[in-house]
Amino acid sequence: MRIEEPAAIPFICLPSLLIRNLHSAIRRAERRMLSSNHIRQRASGFGLFTNLNDLGRLARLLAQSDRANPRTLFARWRGDIFGGTVAALIAVPYGMALAVAIGLRPEAGLYTSMIGGAVYGLFSSSPIMISGLSATAVPILAEIVKIYGVPGALAVGFLSGLFMLIIGVLRLGRFANYLPQSIISAFTSGLGLIIVASQLKSAFGVTPVKSGFDLGIVDDVAGVLGGIGSINFQSFIVASVVVIAMVVLRRWKENIPSSLIGVLLSSLIAWLLGFELPRVGSLTEGFPAPRLISVDLSTLSSLVHPALTLAGLFTINQVLTGIVVGRIDKSEASHRSNQELIAQGAANLVNPFFGAPPGVAMLARSIASARAGAVSRVSIIAHSLVLLLFLVPLRSLISHIPVSALAAVTVVVGFQLIDWKRFAALKRMSRTDVCLFLLTFSLVVLSDLIIGVGIGFLLAMILFIEHAADSTSLETIDRPHDVPSTTVEELQAYRLIGPLFFASSEKVLSQLKTELTAKTLILDLEATGPTDSTAADLFRKVFQMQRSRGGNLYLTGLDQRLYSMFERDGLIAEMGASCFTFKTNIASSDTLSGWK
Repeated sequence: MRIEEPAAIPFICLPSLLIRNLHSAIRRAERRMLSSNHIRQRASGFGLFTNLNDLGRLARLLAQSDRANPRTLFARWRGDIFGGTVAALIAVPYGMALAVAIGLRPEAGLYTSMIGGAVYGLFSSSPIMISGLSATAVPILAEIVKIYGVPGALAVGFLSGLFMLIIGVLRLGRFANYLPQSIISAFTSGLGLIIVASQLKSAFGVTPVKSGFDLGIVDDVAGVLGGIGSINFQSFIVASVVVIAMVVLRRWKENIPSSLIGVLLSSLIAWLLGFELPRVGSLTEGFPAPRLISVDLSTLSSLVHPALTLAGLFTINQVLTGIVVGRIDKSEASHRSNQELIAQGAANLVNPFFGAPPGVAMLARSIASARAGAVSRVSIIAHSLVLLLFLVPLRSLISHIPVSALAAVTVVVGFQLIDWKRFAALKRMSRTDVCLFLLTFSLVVLSDLIIGVGIGFLLAMILFIEHAADSTSLETIDRPHDVPSTTVEELQAYRLIGPLFFASSEKVLSQLKTELTAKTLILDLEATGPTDSTAADLFRKVFQMQRSRGGNLYLTGLDQRLYSMFERDGLIAEMGASCFTFKTNIASSDTLSGWK
């Protein structure tokens, strides 16, 4: 169903009208802020703007651009304009190639960077972060397109944006930092290999042979190898030119748009030699009008899982990219991971209505833009405007690009995702890390992305819990001076060192059951690390064990945290306050009992 379009307005007037309206609205908001801090508190509470005044200054600068001296304006913005242009030149071949790999029209990938990137830049905490279509989305959305068609992929993109928005609002973005580096490397490497395997048939012009392995990339590789006799050498030549150009130019100068040069060079060679190859074809005329997503509501339940998977992968990508870009950002804005997720979620809620797949922060483009001189959101505007040039006046040029050239770009992107250094370092890694990395990598390429990451993360947590439990120990100490006088034979004293939680509590209890012989037991908790609710259960069991033997349990060296926990649990009331003392560095007035 098509949304009704507004009354006809000359396209060239829209930017000016939008800028002036934005400028007026923010001026009114700023006047209200002078008399009250309520608006500022609400804006910061929702986390939509880093600073409303910064947005106001940008709007005023844009609104007055027609009165500014052109030379002064260019001198002020040349870094932003050049940075945004470099990012756009990188985005053109990547966006089209990934969109084709998904099964969408090539211009859809450009819409993600142009429309979604502009929406993301408006709400992002980082003024230079560039958003666009990522290779992370290719395997998931390509499978959805095969099963549910393009509307299904757009619905998944919308749901993933909604989930990212919820994650950001609930401030859960920080948990993405908890993934071990070996899991992240295994995931990106597996993802890269999946992308490479899926594009080999297009790069070689091979008609793949069906295989029944149902083992992820094994089917893609086996299909290409089975049809290798039908290789199209024209496609192979075009793809080879792109690969060579991207590899050589990247080593010569990192910020150069090597993919765009490679695509243009291969297209020129194909035209001069008269190659008969599948081309991108004519693009959609003009700017896309927003449309409702015509998806079968009965399939929404089947789309939730891939949408959650995509949202989880995008969240990890977004947070890690933000951390890296934040280190090179020259502006005074501070990176806020949850605000970035809200901004990207909002962008992905908009993208599907223009037929565009969901996007995420792009590390390579953001760094290239920053190194080219970008320091403000003007670079994001320049990025979108340059992409608009390719979609309107230069669309005829794009229509002549061979599909195999875009497939070659995707192949190079896949190879760049593979962490080759990690594979080379396997022999220097611990056996545990090697097993964790290889297991996650194998599950990702042979089974499912989220299954591989989920199982790898679960095993990493189990290994960490085991390591943390092993670090907890009971150390024999001398009798403290402030405990009831008793003979040495009737007293045993231990200092509990390390974290005390569900995994280490049973270890401590087992050791006490084995070694404890005296009726009086003293446990010094001054060196105890983080604890959970099982600590109170442990000491209750030890107390009951001692009481059944006619003995006593004394806990010394408590801090306020432990005391509050034991009081809430009822342990202090059950054992009696005389069985507890605070740390020696706490004032004597805080001591629960003197034991004298």
